[in-house]
Amino acid sequence: AFRFGCGLSLIVSLAGCSPIGMAVGAGATAANMAMEERGFDNAVRDNAIWVDINGRMLDKDPKLFRNVNLQVHEGRVLLSGLVQKPEDRVEATRIAWEPSGIREVVNEIKVGRSRDFGDVAEDQWLIQEINLKLLLDRDIRQSNYSVDCIRSTVYLMGIARTQAELQRVIDHVRDVPYVRAVVSHVRVRTDPLPPIPD
Repeated sequence: AFRFGCGLSLIVSLAGCSPIGMAVGAGATAANMAMEERGFDNAVRDNAIWVDINGRMLDKDPKLFRNVNLQVHEGRVLLSGLVQKPEDRVEATRIAWEPSGIREVVNEIKVGRSRDFGDVAEDQWLIQEINLKLLLDRDIRQSNYSVDCIRSTVYLMGIARTQAELQRVIDHVRDVPYVRAVVSHVRVRTDPLPPIPD
């Protein structure tokens, strides 16, 4: 599923591009990050945390890495996915707390059968439809939101400028066919951030 900044997949996809293509892509990504509510520096830190946690999960257990999705905003980590054992949920949370700068870890991982190709394809389609709806709504700043989907349950992360904007986002998600549920961990801009533990 889509993960903020595209992280490792972005690195892989750019590896075969021309220098001009890489420069344009990097410039567009930087411009997009600069427009986000959290700011460019926070976006860069969040991407670094995303890569760090994924690397730790891959080192610990490739199956855990494949089955757990990450979204990171302002040092807040949202875990989603499907694992086979309850202990895997605990291990994923433990790993997510390891990097520095983590404010909060929210565990939405479920225990159950892994997704098959059809599940993944449908989830990807839903993510694309949702992102398109948000992009086309002029009252929503789409770049402030991260969307993931596991078996038609949508997980939202990011920063809403107002409660009204957040409600518009949720309404758009609910309007997409085949969405079963919406789980929002979006922070409204005026809400305080959790402190970074000592």
